[in-house]
Amino acid sequence: MKLAIPKILLLATFLNHQQQHVDAASASNGEIGIAMAGGNVRAASTCAGVLRGFQQKVVISPTGEEVPAMDLVKYNSGISGGALPSLLYTYAQVSTEELLETNRTINPAMITSEMLQHMPTNSMGFVFARKPKARLIIGLTILRGLINPLNLFKTHSLWSVGNYKKFYEPLNVPKNKYFTSGQEELDHILQENPELKKKDFLLPREGVKTMPMILFSMIGDRADRAKYMVNYFKIMDEVWTKYGEQVPPEHITNSFDNRPSMTDVVLSNLDDYDGNMVMPYVVTPDVVENKYSGTALVNKNKVEFPENPTKPFQWGEGGRFGKRKRFSVEFLSSMSTNFPGMSGADMEWTGLFTALRNIKLSDGSTSTRKFADGGRSDLLGIAPLVARGVENIISVFNFNQNPPYASLLGTYADIYKFANATSIEDPDFDSHFQEWLKRINPRISAYFGYFGSPANNGDAIVLNHLFHDPNLDHLKNLMVKYNSLFKAGEPLIVTMKDLEVIDNPFWGTEGGKKTNLTLMYFNMPKKFSEKVSIEVVPPPEAPEGQAQLDKIDSDGRFNNVLMSTIPELNPDPVKQLTLSNSQINMVGYLGSWMVHHSWNGLRGHNGELMFEGFGKIFEKN
Repeated sequence: MKLAIPKILLLATFLNHQQQHVDAASASNGEIGIAMAGGNVRAASTCAGVLRGFQQKVVISPTGEEVPAMDLVKYNSGISGGALPSLLYTYAQVSTEELLETNRTINPAMITSEMLQHMPTNSMGFVFARKPKARLIIGLTILRGLINPLNLFKTHSLWSVGNYKKFYEPLNVPKNKYFTSGQEELDHILQENPELKKKDFLLPREGVKTMPMILFSMIGDRADRAKYMVNYFKIMDEVWTKYGEQVPPEHITNSFDNRPSMTDVVLSNLDDYDGNMVMPYVVTPDVVENKYSGTALVNKNKVEFPENPTKPFQWGEGGRFGKRKRFSVEFLSSMSTNFPGMSGADMEWTGLFTALRNIKLSDGSTSTRKFADGGRSDLLGIAPLVARGVENIISVFNFNQNPPYASLLGTYADIYKFANATSIEDPDFDSHFQEWLKRINPRISAYFGYFGSPANNGDAIVLNHLFHDPNLDHLKNLMVKYNSLFKAGEPLIVTMKDLEVIDNPFWGTEGGKKTNLTLMYFNMPKKFSEKVSIEVVPPPEAPEGQAQLDKIDSDGRFNNVLMSTIPELNPDPVKQLTLSNSQINMVGYLGSWMVHHSWNGLRGHNGELMFEGFGKIFEKN
């Protein structure tokens, strides 16, 4: 069955949007949002360290009070591994000082081996380093199956149970509670819904001002036998084929004026496969929303998107075999982090691990939808903040994953070896920029309308052209500034000001707005590593007859075996379960140091200002 989608209507709004310069006023709402990228425990530890840095930093609030900088952050936008610190920051039932260990030093010279090994049980670091009780969870699942065979159909709940046991139970988060934004909102809910009780809800920890914003993806209906995702992959195949036909082999040049619109290419292929796109859903404590504009056939139901925004406590039931399962913090976490449900070619099998919710349809019937990791939609967590109209976005990420040129274990030093131009006037700038685009995170370049090929970019980026930048000037400046900061041994932090937002039907963004995007590439700056004591990170003993290694290599990375991969910890899910307290803590120290060290700005190798500093972002708010 093919679903007739009026392509002309869909295309009309977006036709030639790349060539149309947006006459937009600067954003003025003053809101700050932190976008915390995915990447398992590695990403979670990275973001937790940055949160600590902002929590330690005292600023003046609009009312003239001295408050932690985090009090001025409206949203922590999290996806996959980044969803964990986002949710824990707001809902962990321990003090913020304990949770983030704000008493830890910001001076790398003061770090000791004992400090690295110490991990308080009421901290984020503890739950990230803590080994899950996999045998206990599997054993209980088998026992439940023996007691009642119907429980064997609840494989989708395993991920939620594991999430809760590892990340939330140790920090006293109560199980299976609705969540909301505060007492005032809860009072309103209880007044409108007298059947509910205060004890049914989880409130933010006292004093917390920042709310989580969590992304996950809808990937079909439980009864569709993975047809939805099969159609989706067919759409992706055709999209890349047709996009490639419009782009000559030599498309990676210094002129990008004639690039085709990936958004238009995607829209033109939807009706051949029932409009079955992976749908991004975004949740805050006040709303569950989907802003995609279009129609899709979900199993046998024709669904018009966007669906009506819904309060989290009213959003669906727990699936055919879990009607009493509330839409809780741990369930939301399990949806956003559920990469097993999105992995592998056999989506019918891996789909057994997806989260399920019974969604009421307009005709009164219900559809048991499947939901999984939001990384299929946007692995950086930036798009939800742009769609919400946040003016100042601080993106924290520490991966590239741009094969075959860059892997998750790669570093910025690996990129710099191929693309080290520190000026647009460099006579070899064009070739350097071409090499840089091959290796930098493709999820970043996609925001600006640059798409390479499916061989090194896949399908997770085709929906995400958000900013007007026809000649990639913003990306060129980003490369120059990153290279200059890397050469100076500084953190890689750059703000791209007044980015012009364009219409995007997948995220519901509207042209005419602007945003400021600060990209915080989590690398190992030499100015950090050179200050850490050699007693803390001793290099390995050299074989007899060979020179002893220095504490750090020429790129500033530790030669110590345990610390050599900081901060690019092995992303393999099994390896992530073996990370030590020392590794998690070193990442945390690095994150908080980056915030403090960069507060008043960063200068490149030639002394020019490359980043005005986080102080500029927070002071004007």
